[in-house]
Amino acid sequence: MIRSTLIASMGALSLFLTACGGDDGSDDGADTADTNPTTDDPTPGTTTDDPSTTDDPTTPGTTTDDPTTPGTTTDDPTTDPDTSTGEAVCVTDVCATYGAAVPLVAGEIVDLAAADPLFMDDFAPLVAQGPKAVDAFKLSLANFISDAYGCTEGAYTGPTMEAAHAGLGITQDEYDAFIGLIVGVLTDNGVPEDDINLCFAPPLVDPAFVATIVGL
Repeated sequence: MIRSTLIASMGALSLFLTACGGDDGSDDGADTADTNPTTDDPTPGTTTDDPSTTDDPTTPGTTTDDPTTPGTTTDDPTTDPDTSTGEAVCVTDVCATYGAAVPLVAGEIVDLAAADPLFMDDFAPLVAQGPKAVDAFKLSLANFISDAYGCTEGAYTGPTMEAAHAGLGITQDEYDAFIGLIVGVLTDNGVPEDDINLCFAPPLVDPAFVATIVGL
């Protein structure tokens, strides 16, 4: 059966990099006026003016300002927010896009089903009543479809699905074949595959709805 897949949500990360300040040079070891060269001598191990420690953003372990340091997730542009988190859903406004074509599509579905060997026995009593009865059924089907997809409310005034299909003994295979007929009509009328799969199919393959038609 046709299944829907969740539309992927997209996001973006911004990278903020804060630069560290350097030494102001006030204790520069080039001070020759000092008679004691050991006082201001930047001897290895003096950390105040030694850029190898406090002011060096490349020192292993300084993660605050280094976006490349392993483990820094806040400013790390390798974090991927674009991973799909669910199945795609219908994003098309079905009523605005297809609402006006519902009567035409409903009519084509009835005409094709009545002429198909798989369904003609079920439609034979309706066809025998004449064109007016068939046209009334087409309108009723169009109203049902319109209500089912939320384009109208209360337009369909016919019997419940259980009452309409009681005693017909419709099998799952027959139902699936009828859904295939509907898909063919939608495709022939230019409905994109994604809209068929994500917008039109879900209500028709919903087990609760199928149970109102199959096996009665």
